[in-house]
Amino acid sequence: MGRLKKSKVDKSPFKLRQRQLADGRISLFIDHIHDGKHSYEFLKLYLQPETSEKIRRENNRTARLADDILKKRMEAYIEKEADKLSESSLTETPLSDFIDVLIAEKERKNHRTKQFVTVKGNLQMFRPDTRMCDIDKGYCIDYADWLKHTCISRLGKPLAPQTAFNYFWHLGIILSNALRMGYIRHNPWCRLDSGDKIREPERLHRFLTLDEVRILEETPCRHELVKRAFLFSCFCGLRISDVLNIRWSDICSNNGLTYASIIMKKTSRPISIPLTSKALHWLPEKNDDSPKIFGGLPSETQINKHLKKWVSEAGISGNIHYHVSRHTYGTMLMTAGVDLYTASKLMGHSDIRATQVYSQIIDKKKQEAVSLIDNVF
Repeated sequence: MGRLKKSKVDKSPFKLRQRQLADGRISLFIDHIHDGKHSYEFLKLYLQPETSEKIRRENNRTARLADDILKKRMEAYIEKEADKLSESSLTETPLSDFIDVLIAEKERKNHRTKQFVTVKGNLQMFRPDTRMCDIDKGYCIDYADWLKHTCISRLGKPLAPQTAFNYFWHLGIILSNALRMGYIRHNPWCRLDSGDKIREPERLHRFLTLDEVRILEETPCRHELVKRAFLFSCFCGLRISDVLNIRWSDICSNNGLTYASIIMKKTSRPISIPLTSKALHWLPEKNDDSPKIFGGLPSETQINKHLKKWVSEAGISGNIHYHVSRHTYGTMLMTAGVDLYTASKLMGHSDIRATQVYSQIIDKKKQEAVSLIDNVF
C-alpha cells in the first residue's frame, strides 16, 4: 500500500490521516486541530487494495499528492500566522532572524538550506544587526558593490564571479520570501535596474564525451553502486536528489518501452522518462529488502568524493561531480539531433531556455572544430 510520509513539522496543526472504507479502499483526509477542536478536509483521494504492480504505483503517486496538499496547507498556515503580526514588529525583525525562519520553512519542505546558511553569514559580515526595515534599494546596490570589490573568501582571496552572483541573487530570493510571508510590505529588489545587479558570468557546463563515458564504463570504481548510479544518470539525466529517492515501483513498461515515472524533487513536476538499454544496464540487481533502487548510496558529499577518485583513476581531468551526468545526458540529446522541445521534456525543464544551454555547448564545439581545420590549413 502507498506509504504516507510522516510530517516533519513538530506539533503541526495539520495531520494526514486515513480511514478504511467498506469497499476496501482507504480514504485520505487532513485533520486540522485548532484550539483543541478538530475539523476534517476530505481530499477525495483513495488508496486501492494492492492487487497488482500498477495499482501499487498509483497508490504511491496518490500518497505523494496527499503529502503535497498537506505541505500547501501548512505553508498557508505559516503565511496566515505571519499576517497576524503587526507591521512594526515585522519591519523591526533582524534580517538574520528572518533567514532562520526561512531556513526552517525550507527544511519542513525537505528543501536544501546550505546556501541560505552561507549567505546568512555573508550578510552578517556585510552589515551586522541589519533589520528588515533597513533594507532598501541602496542596501542592495551597496551589497553588490561589496561582493564584487571588498568581500574576501575563507582562503583570503576575492570572491569568484560565480560566487558573488550566487550570494547576490540569494538576497533577492530572501526578499521575495520576506514579501510573501509579510515581513516586508514592499520589495526593494524590484526597484533595481539591470545595471545595479550582478550578472551571471558566462560559463560552459562540464560534460563527458562519449569516449570519456566509455572509459568510465571500463574503469572499476571502489564503490560499485556510485558507478552504477552515475552512469545511469548519464543515460537518463536524473538529478542526484531523484536518484536517491527513485523506487523500483517507479519503473514500468508500456508498449515494449521501459519508463521511469517520478515527481522531481527540485521542481515537484511529474516526469516520465523512457529508459534506454544503456540506462537499464546500469541499474543494480533488485533488492527485496529496500524499495529504493539506489538505497545503498552514501551521502551526496561522499558520492562526489568517490566520483573524484574514480574519474582520476580513469585518467579523466576536470572537476567532475554528480551533476555532470545530467549535463552529459543533455549534450547527448543535442548531439543526437533531438529537437529542443523534446529535449526539454525529457530533462524535465519548465523553461526551454535551460535546455538551450546544451544546444549552445554543441554549437561552440562545432565552431571550435571548424577553427581547428582553419588552423591546420
